[in-house]
Amino acid sequence: MRLATGSISHTGLVRGNNEDALLVDGAHALYAVADGVGGHRGGEVASRTAIEALRAAVAAGRSVQDAITSANEAVIERARGDVDLTGMGTTMTAMVVAGGRQVLIGHVGDSRAYLLHDGALRRVTDDHSLVEELVREGRLTPEQAESHPQRNIVTRALGLDEPVEVDVYPLDVVQGDRIILCSDGLTTMVRERDIERIARGETDPQRAADELVDAANRAGGEDNTSVVVIDVLEVDVADDATATVPVVPPPSPARIMAPAPDVPPPSAARDSWPKRVRNALLLFVPLILVLAIAVGGVGFYARRSYYVGFAGNRVVIYKGVPGGVLGWNPTIDETTPIAAADLTPIDHDRVAGGAARGSLGEARRFVDRLQAGIDATSTTTTTTTRPRATTTTRPRPRQRTATTRPAAANR
Repeated sequence: MRLATGSISHTGLVRGNNEDALLVDGAHALYAVADGVGGHRGGEVASRTAIEALRAAVAAGRSVQDAITSANEAVIERARGDVDLTGMGTTMTAMVVAGGRQVLIGHVGDSRAYLLHDGALRRVTDDHSLVEELVREGRLTPEQAESHPQRNIVTRALGLDEPVEVDVYPLDVVQGDRIILCSDGLTTMVRERDIERIARGETDPQRAADELVDAANRAGGEDNTSVVVIDVLEVDVADDATATVPVVPPPSPARIMAPAPDVPPPSAARDSWPKRVRNALLLFVPLILVLAIAVGGVGFYARRSYYVGFAGNRVVIYKGVPGGVLGWNPTIDETTPIAAADLTPIDHDRVAGGAARGSLGEARRFVDRLQAGIDATSTTTTTTTRPRATTTTRPRPRQRTATTRPAAANR
């Protein structure tokens, strides 16, 4: 498969640093974007750590699902033992050529992959975000999701859980197709119809990438924006029948996201009433079971984690996920003696953002480090001053003064 690419990563017009990272590796036919979270330093470290680990794993011959899993492990390991990186994470959307005319998209988080085919744009990936899940459940409209105050909350990212669930999308492409990988700095600022218009109107992939980022900045540039545009110039038609690189479904927990097959039209003959009841049970009982398993899974995810935050002006350990997940809201598990006023501005911001996300032990260790910092500051600011000698002076005898009676005022 022969490809042409264009790429750009821009800080935007509001933020002072770029927490995005991208990868264009033609030697391994590997392309990716990552959008870091976790503060000024943590987001940058997370996205770049994930990109480097992804490249190394694919270069070693691992599948895209295994490579993203390796990237997740690398981010967790990088954050371990460094309080400044506690709670950092990153999204990742990557594409690798599988052989013949097929590519694989690996995806975690709310960065996206799009396919432009015959002039029409189609989103390939599903966002792992709170508002996107509410849209899929029918509880929000796409228009409401665009302005929802919690639209930036992701429900899945690298660096937060081990193992991580990776979505894998097999995609058949033809000559003339265009694939776009982008961080949410583009999709939160530019509507999909405008992304389609720009992608369809500019034939050069680098100029297309530049114009997409320019459009995001013209709309306000509130976030970092990264875009990789990949044009399919030629496919290996000879390999279609027997592809040299077989595509094997990856092991759990990856999910292969493929289009559903066409459903044949129902038979014109009328079924008997018992048969219709049986068919309805066969349809709905599995759906109910799947829904129950899904609800249980969300509850398990929402209640297995801990983090450090504020309850009023007190530092506490919460059980759950910051902001909650689909009705599973965090609850206070432990209250600490630390007040918000005791913290340094840096520690205050970390706690306000939900620090030390992970196990209860990690949260307690983070609280111990906060207390140790407070104790150290108190020790260094308390000084001992030697008492000064004082001279006792005998008071002089008071002198009597004459008292003059004031003259009477004229009436």
